[in-house]
Amino acid sequence: MSVIQSVDRALSVLCQFNAQVRYLGITELSQLLGLPKSTVHGLVKTLEARGFLTQNPENGKYQLGVKVYELGMVYSNTVELQSAARNAANRLAARYEEAVHLAIYVGGMVVYIMKTEFKGKLVAFPRVGASIPAYATAVGKVLLAALPDSDIEKYREDELYPFTSNTITSVEALRAELAKVREQGYAVDNEETLVGIACVGAPVFDRQGRVVAALSISGPADKILGDCHSQLVKDVIQAARETSRNLGYTV
Repeated sequence: MSVIQSVDRALSVLCQFNAQVRYLGITELSQLLGLPKSTVHGLVKTLEARGFLTQNPENGKYQLGVKVYELGMVYSNTVELQSAARNAANRLAARYEEAVHLAIYVGGMVVYIMKTEFKGKLVAFPRVGASIPAYATAVGKVLLAALPDSDIEKYREDELYPFTSNTITSVEALRAELAKVREQGYAVDNEETLVGIACVGAPVFDRQGRVVAALSISGPADKILGDCHSQLVKDVIQAARETSRNLGYTV
């Protein structure tokens, strides 16, 4: 595995801080890392510019910045979401013998943070950690529907890549689809990411009533969109509601 030296060094700077060592100066970091002061100075100033470090005005030394806290909160929230969804996802996967996913929205993409598979029926795609353009997935459309219209207006036609012949490829069609999602409270991916695979997704709310994730079930299109579709939609919505309640959401 190749390691980018500058990135490795920057991360090493951050790793010198802990609960006991809150403040470090350039000289101290230079000694700890075995690097020239000039090199450490450049690393520190870059990290400071991006919010990962901040200089304490009282002692002139550096401490972890707000960006580290923000990333820590993202990780903490992800763990909380997984815990809140696990039981409902397990039941849903067992009932329909298909894969259930939990995803969050990150900069136009959905990132899958949990995957529950029916025993003996493993699904390779999407894996946990995978990111897919939001407009082409059920979870993504649920998450996009919760955003302000101004965010949707940022999409350009050339950004809506067709994964299949069913993928939404116009901003006008995307707006119409999201309006439908808001009205019915769930979204459907009708072979829009993969041919032969369909998904149904519903929103997960936090205690403040914000949509923070989406829960979905995916499987063969003829099954997901077939005779069981109406009941499956109800069960997906119910699983998402249970997850929301576990996060403190009450309505």
